[in-house]
Amino acid sequence: CFFFFQAEDGIRDVERSRGLGDVYKRQTIIFAMLLAPSFQWSWPEHVIVYMIARNEAGQGICNQIDNLIKYMPEHEINYNNPYEYAIWADDLKIKNFYKLLDGWHFYDQPIYDGIDPSKVTLKLDPTFNVIYSVIESMKTLKFNGPYPYHHDGKMEKSYMLRFLVHMVGDQHQPLHVATRCTPKMPECDAGGNKFMISDPAKELHALWDWAMSKKNIDFKKRPLDQASISYYEGLAKEFTKEFPRSKLADELKVKDPWEQAKRTLDIAKKVVYHGIKEGEKPSEAYKKTGFEVCKKQIALAGYRLGDYFKEIFHHRVEMEEAQILS
Repeated sequence: CFFFFQAEDGIRDVERSRGLGDVYKRQTIIFAMLLAPSFQWSWPEHVIVYMIARNEAGQGICNQIDNLIKYMPEHEINYNNPYEYAIWADDLKIKNFYKLLDGWHFYDQPIYDGIDPSKVTLKLDPTFNVIYSVIESMKTLKFNGPYPYHHDGKMEKSYMLRFLVHMVGDQHQPLHVATRCTPKMPECDAGGNKFMISDPAKELHALWDWAMSKKNIDFKKRPLDQASISYYEGLAKEFTKEFPRSKLADELKVKDPWEQAKRTLDIAKKVVYHGIKEGEKPSEAYKKTGFEVCKKQIALAGYRLGDYFKEIFHHRVEMEEAQILS
């Protein structure tokens, strides 16, 4: 999925999933998921976003995150470091297990390119998409009960925390929140997955998932060793140095995820689909501009995810610190 990151390069299912209802209905789904193993290569942009967010949140909150995110038991796959939990939502997809939530990775806002909107066959589902998943995750993680059936809600929260750390990255990849519609393709191009190009990425979506080239951000083999972790930590520092919070202050003032999606849609209109044609090789100028956008969006996603962590966990950290002092 985006960076930005797709479980399989540029592949998106045609079928759209539907909503699940309230948090309690997720229990059956969670336990079904525990039986579905899958493996894949690392998708580094998600890891980098998570690293930035953890740096923003601070060690006390990171301790809370790690305790909760590990609560849900693993089956057939083990995470040897905290950072690979950022890829968990794609691990569900790599072997086509648990397809119900595929729709949580994207939100196909249409870009009408020479086509009458009434001729477009794409149907947006406003209740089941990447923006919805972020909102639902936050609702679940901020919910303090009471819970039914005499349980504490940790399983649901562990499950939704794993989605949150992934989906905030997805929502900042322009081709996870936009799709181009043309007279030849009234069903739209599935976020650039059907926009074929002359490039190793093969399609536009994968090009942006790769941040323009795997040479820009190397794909390390999993499980990540310390050298790979240090490599990604270096990129996290590099991206935040180039795009500090102060430089993104206007974007960070936008708190509504739906409005954030509209702004990312503008990037798709003005940058992603601009200066590139189907079947042709992306120019070096296009790739250079694209990589700058990717770095900015990665930093922005990390800051926003860090802010979410503070919103969710800061009261718990304050309570623990007060208990220690007392």
